[in-house]
Amino acid sequence: MSANDDSAGGQVVTATGRTRKRVAEACTFCRRRKIKCSAEKPQCASCKTYGATCHYEHIDDGHQAVARSRKTPRRENAAQPAASMVESTPSSQPAALTPNSVSRIVVSANGSSSYHGRTSTLFDQGSHDRSTAEAHPRMPDEWIERGLVAEAARQRQLETVNFRHGKLDFDGVEPELGMHLLSLHWNRQHHSFLSTYRPAFMRDMACNGPYFSKLLLNAIYFGAAKFSPRHEVRRVADDVRTAGWQFRQRVRELLGGSLDKSEITTIQALLVMTNSLFALGDERSAAWLYAGLAFRMIVDLGIHVDTVNLAGSRKLSDEDYEIRRRVFWAAFVIDKIQSLYQGRPISIKESDTLVPIKFQDTYEELDHWTPFAYSTQSDATYLGSPAYSVSTFTHLCQLSVILSDILSTIYAERSFDSTPGELTSKLESIHLKLTTWRSRLPEHLAVDVKKAPVIPPPHVLSLHSLYNVLTILLHRPFVADGHLYNTSRSISVNSFMACATAADDIVQLLRAYDRAFSVRRAPYLISYATYVAATIHAHIAARREPGSDAHNNLYTCLAVFRENQETNWAVRRAITIVQNLMKRLGVTSPNPDDTQIDRDTSAENTPGTSSRRSTDREPSLHSLDIDSIIQSFVCEREQETLHATQTAPAGPTGTQSFEDFLPSIMKNFHFSKLTTHLVQAPPYAIAYAIACTLAYTSGRFQESYFHIIAPIIMSAVGCSMLIGTLNIGARYFGLILLISGTYSGLNLQFSWETTLVPAPRSKKAALIAIANLS
Repeated sequence: MSANDDSAGGQVVTATGRTRKRVAEACTFCRRRKIKCSAEKPQCASCKTYGATCHYEHIDDGHQAVARSRKTPRRENAAQPAASMVESTPSSQPAALTPNSVSRIVVSANGSSSYHGRTSTLFDQGSHDRSTAEAHPRMPDEWIERGLVAEAARQRQLETVNFRHGKLDFDGVEPELGMHLLSLHWNRQHHSFLSTYRPAFMRDMACNGPYFSKLLLNAIYFGAAKFSPRHEVRRVADDVRTAGWQFRQRVRELLGGSLDKSEITTIQALLVMTNSLFALGDERSAAWLYAGLAFRMIVDLGIHVDTVNLAGSRKLSDEDYEIRRRVFWAAFVIDKIQSLYQGRPISIKESDTLVPIKFQDTYEELDHWTPFAYSTQSDATYLGSPAYSVSTFTHLCQLSVILSDILSTIYAERSFDSTPGELTSKLESIHLKLTTWRSRLPEHLAVDVKKAPVIPPPHVLSLHSLYNVLTILLHRPFVADGHLYNTSRSISVNSFMACATAADDIVQLLRAYDRAFSVRRAPYLISYATYVAATIHAHIAARREPGSDAHNNLYTCLAVFRENQETNWAVRRAITIVQNLMKRLGVTSPNPDDTQIDRDTSAENTPGTSSRRSTDREPSLHSLDIDSIIQSFVCEREQETLHATQTAPAGPTGTQSFEDFLPSIMKNFHFSKLTTHLVQAPPYAIAYAIACTLAYTSGRFQESYFHIIAPIIMSAVGCSMLIGTLNIGARYFGLILLISGTYSGLNLQFSWETTLVPAPRSKKAALIAIANLS
């Protein structure tokens, strides 16, 4: 039998006589991504994994055309058994790196691995990734899931056994206290992002395995300490802000030695610390830097690409793949949420990654969850719920992809460069993604808190809160920013209605959250959602009478802030912003003691009662003067800019009046008439040189603040020297400072004011007029 005949049956005999499977024609998705295609029909394994449309497009190959014509009858006869074989192939097999891939995982002499792309000198085009991948076929998804779930159940049982036998390493912490803090973590932070993998961590904690480290342990301690009622974890017994201080110090000690090499446990520790530090309020820079280190390590280890091998060094187990996927997507979500909180660009772009949103250990999905780590009013009545951790995190990852689009388009620095048509197209596209995401939620996650008999776990409520936050953040720029004057009224009205509806939904979620678990220990995401909703309710309340639903919703937000600020110190800044907004809009601020979260829709009321009562009491949003509310968004920004442009030039402009008194000043120098005229020229020449220098450096470094403030300070110093001394030399130097500072700062200030608002042109023209009149 010839080699061609063998290949017709699905196999090829190589030059060495070894039999090798023939690779079927790849689909368009796999060919474009340059990954291995299983050739399953109607959908190949890679398309199933990444949720892509599988399409096979026939491409002629000239030098094989004759051979194909000879093999066609035999291939048609063999089609049926081949189809039955690929049915059993795995559907979530990680992407194989073919010789045409854009990256490699390179293993150094000491056994450590790192990720490198085609531009690197470490990229080896002749790497044998394909043969390695084919040498290690994976089991079907169902078998993998069952194996991971079985191992997770076994390790959960062994936790108690290992604890009783003293095998667990608590890093010097009293075992009972250490187990208490770990229990808080597994009940609370763990379900938010799944950055830690409990079966592997607790197993390796007993045997010092690779998925346990003291750095990660102390990071968990630190994050859980502020939710513990025990005073021994606090430096000051009555101050919850000092909780976990000794664990923070231990993290600092251990982190220094962990930065020389990328490890998964180090990444997990940095991600845990990021979330814990940001909520403190004054540790935002530390949170941002820790997250950046974690993202760098993820790329260094190649976790952002789901490969089937590490360049032949070792085969990853199913547990390894599960952990790597969880760590990557936890980092992806945290990156987007931190960028959202801090108003900064994202670090991990979806286009640079290739990891499916698929988690196969589903043990915690139906694990019974009770609010152990939450201070609740209903500990005795809340009977618990399935955790729904895996499905919640899966949909959180999908929502984070949409959040990435919002941050990269609507809130990008160059968003003003887009035309109104482009902005409208982006709005419609992202809004469609949000509504599609919402419609595809499974039944157990698509919960209406006004009708649901049982409130789902807090992380499910946080998921819905984030959805409503994104709705507001997507639509609000089309109501409040410069885009308003460049788009149609219908877009502004529709965007405002979307914001108002989402803000109402957030308040309903807050009330349900507080009834079931208390917002006192709610995560910062809940506080951020409260802040976003409050900014919308404040504008609506300004157009309604006191006692309206808008006022009640706004007061609910203020009550949530008051109760949550003990755990999340960063909330205090949000309170100040909302109160200042209320003052500008003329909304009365209530007495803090009078603001309470509405709990009237509890057990004595049937689901939906509060909503119907609210609807009957006052008109709907459509009956409001929506144009006036929209205008209030615009006026809010215009007033801030107007005050700045009106008052800022007053000082420098007034200072220029010294010219009227300059002859009198110079006369006090007691020079001759000719000398007096001569010494007046150098200060202006020096001022001209300084003004040119400042203008150049301001444009060169794209900085305005210090270039304006420094000359103002200079003129103030010069004025003080003229007044405070009779020494002629000192007074002359003060005159130079006065003239130089006055003209240099004012020129830059006028330039800054006229470029303060990039759009629309009418507003820019008004600013130029104000600046000229000043």
